[in-house]
Amino acid sequence: MINLLSCGYFSYPKDSGRDNQDSYVLPAPRGNGFVFAVADGVGSYEGAKEIADAATSALRFSNNENITDINKTFLDLKEKVDAVVDAKSEWANAATTLSFCFIDHEALYVGHVGDTRVYVKKGAKLQLITKDHTQHQELFDDGIYTKKELRDLPGKNTLTSAISRNIALRFQSVKLPISELVDENGFITVYIMSDGAHHFWEQRPRLSLETISKAPKFAASLLKRIERSGPIDDYTLIAASFQTSK
Repeated sequence: MINLLSCGYFSYPKDSGRDNQDSYVLPAPRGNGFVFAVADGVGSYEGAKEIADAATSALRFSNNENITDINKTFLDLKEKVDAVVDAKSEWANAATTLSFCFIDHEALYVGHVGDTRVYVKKGAKLQLITKDHTQHQELFDDGIYTKKELRDLPGKNTLTSAISRNIALRFQSVKLPISELVDENGFITVYIMSDGAHHFWEQRPRLSLETISKAPKFAASLLKRIERSGPIDDYTLIAASFQTSK
């Protein structure tokens, strides 16, 4: 078995007078484990918030017991999102990113598309386990530019993949054995962030070991950091700690 020990989260719009186009699923029991997720509606298109909500709602209420089959799960989600768009023609270009996790006593399964990010605790650090679907990431992967050179180039937030009626689905699938994730206290801690949250984490990716180890403390600390600097986008975080039991 696996048990949820604690969870810290927040989800706020960039400005109080506008809608939050991020959407999320807090850790919820599914079969022998838990599922949780963050989606970020692509803001330049009408219907972005609704599409992000449709993706997380489909994941939250899905009857798919084979959630560890990331390919099938993504196809099911896209089918449901496409159905929403088909009923509302003005949302034809709407798109959303999505990172979701399923964890049980054997492994952590991650499905990812876009520029939301999934991290896991490794010692006193967070290890990024997803790869952004952005122009910058592809230029780096192709060896055209270094990360330092990319800092001054446009395209950092230009997505190359998302869930959309008009985009071929291209996603990342990750499976990590629980044995590789258990920390010195016997816990597994996973973090999902929208780009408005991980922007501030990556600026200074360190906190005390105690803060990183305790999901609610981590959420409170990162929230203070974002609000002190001023948000650049909607910002969402889910941090959750788990422990296996016999």
